[in-house]
Amino acid sequence: MTAMPKEFVELCIWFQPGVTRGHETAEQVIDDALSNANLSVPKLNVVSAYLSELLSGKYNDEELHRIWRTAGAGVSITSGQEGDSARFLRKIRSAIDALDRRSTH
Repeated sequence: MTAMPKEFVELCIWFQPGVTRGHETAEQVIDDALSNANLSVPKLNVVSAYLSELLSGKYNDEELHRIWRTAGAGVSITSGQEGDSARFLRKIRSAIDALDRRSTH
């Protein structure tokens, strides 16, 4: 496994208890965390590449959840359903990709 990049930790620390307050969807929570983390495009690229590795199929959902918690996130990304962790991480990667597209236009 590739070492966890500090950029991933810089994002994950924004996912703490209460983060969902005022948000109706996971996408809104993710957008808010990305905004608060205020990562530069190069840092977002590092996070996106790391997420791609995590989502490559090498890791099961339990491992993904453990990595998420190790990164400093204070909220769970699983409700016990198989695939929850991967699904949430894919949403983060999609949000980063959308930010990247907006910054190039």
